[in-house]
Amino acid sequence: MSLAYSGEVFNLGIAEIAVIVVVGLLIFGPDKLPKAIKSLSSGMRQFRSAASDATRSLQDAAGWDSSETRQTLSDLADLHPKRLMGSILEDPESTSRGQSPRTGNSSPAAKPPAGQGSPTVAPAPDYDPDAP
Repeated sequence: MSLAYSGEVFNLGIAEIAVIVVVGLLIFGPDKLPKAIKSLSSGMRQFRSAASDATRSLQDAAGWDSSETRQTLSDLADLHPKRLMGSILEDPESTSRGQSPRTGNSSPAAKPPAGQGSPTVAPAPDYDPDAP
């Protein structure tokens, strides 16, 4: 059973929900199960509300602006080695020729009209011709 939490919704399949319902029926019985679900859902709502209120009051008391922190985290994510190397190795000429910097494929706007050949561009050498 996967209770992975992503965002606001639990990723539960039909079989997992059926197992939860059967276990709930065995524990609470058919008479008390709706009341138990209702009290559980209201308790979860109260818990989320209390948690968000506590977070908000702590942020206000500390004078902390969460948008600045989100921006800082976004800036740090840009320093991930894959993104950093991608931006370093990106060919500026490929973007000016209408190619995608990640794939090198031409965008539809950069393709020549039908009937005309593609422009010939010499590929960059894989080595340094000036090296000994």
